[in-house]
Amino acid sequence: MGLLSVDLLITLQILPGFVSNCLFLALYDSVVLVKHVLLQLNRSKSSQSQWRRMLTPEGLRCVWNSFLLDAYKQVKLGGDAPNSNVIHVSSAKPNSTTTPGTPCNLLDFASSERPLLPAFSKLVEEFSNVADFLLVYIDEAHPSDGWAAPGGGSYEVKKHRNLEDRCAAANKLLENFSLPPQCQVVADCMDNNANVAYGVSFERVCIVQGEKIVYLGGKGPFFYNIQEVRQWLEQTFGNTRLNG
Repeated sequence: MGLLSVDLLITLQILPGFVSNCLFLALYDSVVLVKHVLLQLNRSKSSQSQWRRMLTPEGLRCVWNSFLLDAYKQVKLGGDAPNSNVIHVSSAKPNSTTTPGTPCNLLDFASSERPLLPAFSKLVEEFSNVADFLLVYIDEAHPSDGWAAPGGGSYEVKKHRNLEDRCAAANKLLENFSLPPQCQVVADCMDNNANVAYGVSFERVCIVQGEKIVYLGGKGPFFYNIQEVRQWLEQTFGNTRLNG
C-alpha cells in the first residue's frame, strides 16, 4: 500500500507537466500543419512533402517515460554521483585513461579537484582549463523509425538495436556536429543505466565534483539552463577561465 501511494503521488505530480507538454505538441502540430498546407498550395503535386506529426501515440509514450525517468532518478543535489557504465566513443585528450570503443565508467573522466560537466562548445572553450567536459550519448530521442522529428534532413538515426548501433550513432553525431577537442564522448550502455540514474531523457546538465552532484539542472528540453551552468563556473572559478 505504501509503494502504491508513492506511485500515485508521483503520477499526480508529473501529470500537469505531461499535459502541458501534450498541449505544446498539439499547438506545434497545428502551426506546422497550417504552414504545410500553405506551402503545398504553392507547389506542384509532384513536389509535395510529407507532414510528420509530433503528437502521436509513440510521442506520448516517450514524453510520459521522460517524466517517469525524471521522477525516479537516482541523482540528488549534494548526493553521490552514480558511476554508470558507459562505452568510450572518442577522445582528443592525450592523457585519457581509456581507449575509444572500450567499456568504462562515467567517473573515470573526473579528476579529484576539477568539476566534470556536459559539453557545450562555448563553455568548453572558455573553461577547459579549470573543468573537464563529457558528453553522454543516450537512447535516441527522435529515431527515424520511431518518434521521428520533422525536418530530420540528412541526420537521421534509427532506434538502437544493439551497442554497435548506439556507438555508430554517437560517431555520426561527431561527424555532423563539431565538438571542441577538449570534450570527451561516451555512449550509454544498452540497459540505459546512465539515463536511468541521472534521469537524462531528453537532456540534463549535471556538474560532478569530488564524486558529488554539485549542480543538478532541470529536465530537458524545456527546463535546463545553460546560463545557470555558466554562472556556477564563474562564481566558482572567477577570472581563471580561458578567454576566446
